[in-house]
This record gives sequence, C-alpha cells and structure tokens, in this order.
Amino acid sequence: MIGNVISDDMDDSNRRDNDRLFFAAEVLIAREHQGWRTAVLDLSVGGCALMRPAGFDLHIGAVVTLYFLTRNGPGPGVTSRVARFGPRDVGFEYHETQQVPPRLPATPA
Repeated sequence: MIGNVISDDMDDSNRRDNDRLFFAAEVLIAREHQGWRTAVLDLSVGGCALMRPAGFDLHIGAVVTLYFLTRNGPGPGVTSRVARFGPRDVGFEYHETQQVPPRLPATPA
C-alpha cells in the first residue's frame, strides 16, 4: 500500500468520517464539456481531497466524474459530488463507496 492511513483530526464543521490515505496520483475532474487535471491529496472509501485546479468554478453539490489516471492502462471513473472547498483543495463525496485507491472492477477471465 502506498501512503499512510491517518485519523481525522478536523473540527466538527469540516469533519470527514473515514480514515484518510495520503496517495500520489493524478485525476481528471470531468463534467459535461469541461475537465480539470489535478492531483490527489488524500483518499478514503467515501471520498477524496484534490488540489483545487486553476479555473475550477463548480459549486458545492455539482456532480462530476473523477477519472483516476494510471500509468499502465485505463483508470476508474467514479461518480462524485463536490462536497467542500478548502483554501487550496476541493473535497468530493463518492456516490458509492470505493476501494482505496479506486480500481476498475475485476473482469472474469
């Protein structure tokens, strides 16, 4: 496993319920005819925090697809909603829980 699981020390107004994993990866945030490439700050089974890309203008509650980019082949697309904004990051809540890190579903051989 890459990274470390950390416990959540945030105050109640900015609380996340799951342990977070620091993870180096690149993500494409996609919505309709827009896309932003950015980096992962941390992941959990319920969501992730990403660096806020320049020009990111979506509102809390906006539904997007996060494409987790991989070096060797296709990466998973995860339907999410914008859940919060920080000074330099944006938080997303997945519509369905995910493995950490998110992976493509296994295909039968």
